[in-house]
Amino acid sequence: MIDIGIALPFTLGIVTAVNPCGFAMLPTWLGYFIGRDTGDTGARPEQVVRGLVVSLTLAGAFVLVFGILGMAVTHLVSEEAIASRTPWATVVIGLAFIPYGLAVLAGRKPRLPIPQPTRGPRSRELWSVFWFGASYAVVSIGCAAPLFLLHVAGSFRRQGVAEGLVVYLAFAAGMAAVLTALTLSLALARGGVVRHLRRLLPHVDRIGAFALLLGGSYLVIYGIFEIRILRDVNTASNPIVDAVTDLQSFLTTWTAGVGGTRVGLALWLLIWTAAVWGVGPALAGRTRVTLRALTAAAWVVAEGIFHRGELILFPVARVAIAWPERVTHWASEPVRWAVPFEALLTAAALLVLMASVKATLGGPATRSRHW
Repeated sequence: MIDIGIALPFTLGIVTAVNPCGFAMLPTWLGYFIGRDTGDTGARPEQVVRGLVVSLTLAGAFVLVFGILGMAVTHLVSEEAIASRTPWATVVIGLAFIPYGLAVLAGRKPRLPIPQPTRGPRSRELWSVFWFGASYAVVSIGCAAPLFLLHVAGSFRRQGVAEGLVVYLAFAAGMAAVLTALTLSLALARGGVVRHLRRLLPHVDRIGAFALLLGGSYLVIYGIFEIRILRDVNTASNPIVDAVTDLQSFLTTWTAGVGGTRVGLALWLLIWTAAVWGVGPALAGRTRVTLRALTAAAWVVAEGIFHRGELILFPVARVAIAWPERVTHWASEPVRWAVPFEALLTAAALLVLMASVKATLGGPATRSRHW
């Protein structure tokens, strides 16, 4: 039961994070996260803990909404009734992001129109993240709900409460792997690279706002397209929706080809490694050594013994070796969907390299001041 019963929902969780309905919420979330508290230059441990907390809150809100959906479809309403209303919710959510992004581009600090608790700023941030995750789930229902209801929610009826709960948690772990890996990477980049390259700080808000604006605009376009499909199944395709769907389909196909369990294991191994490295300065000497030893052991077992270097190391090396060839194709194939992402990754790698060189040349005093 473990091999078959958990692998499928775990893979579904990973694929659900990049479902075509909610795919635009990923860059929108990353834009929202990177644009919050850009003056926050806390030490690396605080940045890592914050990244873990907000990403797990986001994933928790998502799977909670889908859990409520499963109970509602089982006991209250039909799946068709919910699916017919989610495109309207997608349009409303997209319309909420657009003015927010425009306001940030104009230099203002607006708040999303969602309920806020009266407690401190950290509670307000988590509450905002929770509602962001709930919105992510709502716009994803049209694409992700059928498989979720069949393989995850349906497991409670087929296998009982205990095994159904295990399946549900496996789905949550797959979903959280993608969101946590992306958010933690961005948290480390904000806490390190941006702090070294302070000239970027005035532009971080605008970069995040631009992502929010693009994501919100796409949600509106996609929601309207879905509404038209509901009214007339022969509606002509939308080139913008088609382009995003092609990207999402590639990621889904790649995940299925590599194996969802393998992708998830690689993501959680990287998350664990980044978290241990990130919080290391705040830990006592013995605890730090123990965690680093456990991390090294995990790499030896997962990467070395079980996958013989093919989990992360060799695939990453092959991509790095082939990267110059990819760059040469930018001019010959500028409309290829991967070009913007390759350019973004190249720019990010160069920024990391520049920050590392700057920190190294700055000496121990500079490194201790920044980290």
